[in-house]
Amino acid sequence: MITVNYFGNIAEAAQNDSEILDVKAIKLDELLSLLDAKYDLGKFQFQVAINRKIVSRQQGVTISETDEIALLPPFAGG
Repeated sequence: MITVNYFGNIAEAAQNDSEILDVKAIKLDELLSLLDAKYDLGKFQFQVAINRKIVSRQQGVTISETDEIALLPPFAGG
């Protein structure tokens, strides 16, 4: 199972701050397509972190069941 953490407007769209998906391994682009179908992610700007490290969506990364994913919208600082 893969844990996906949501923040900001993505958490609002998902109506939750995290979700556990019943998959053992999945490519990042496949995961994002799955989540886009559920939450219309295409309308949001965000970065993806795997195990607390920002990754490029074009890397072709395979996510395993022990990985923690975070969808991070832009943050404003002050």
